[in-house]
Amino acid sequence: MGTVKKPNLPIDKIRVETDSNGDMYTIEVSIEQTNDCDKYTPDGIKSIFRILKTNFENGERELVVLIDNHKPIGYHEHDELPENHDSRREIHADNWQEAWDIFDTKIKETIQ
Repeated sequence: MGTVKKPNLPIDKIRVETDSNGDMYTIEVSIEQTNDCDKYTPDGIKSIFRILKTNFENGERELVVLIDNHKPIGYHEHDELPENHDSRREIHADNWQEAWDIFDTKIKETIQ
């Protein structure tokens, strides 16, 4: 078997998608290597995955999906957005690639 090449860090991606109702969403992915393995478990890589919905009436963006990794939980989803940013649910991801796979599923569930 060949070896799989890992992408170089940092990764910063932003794209805009529109759902079937015409609602606009901004999808953001930010992944970077840090020196803080204690805060960004398990390997010091800070990962942020988010989906923001744009309100056309006032131009404001509302955070609807956020997955990130930091103490005390590691990889987790803020599962009561936008009402409660402090609510967190651990997700089963051992690295940023697995977290991105979970985020891709969230994109498909959110933007239809």
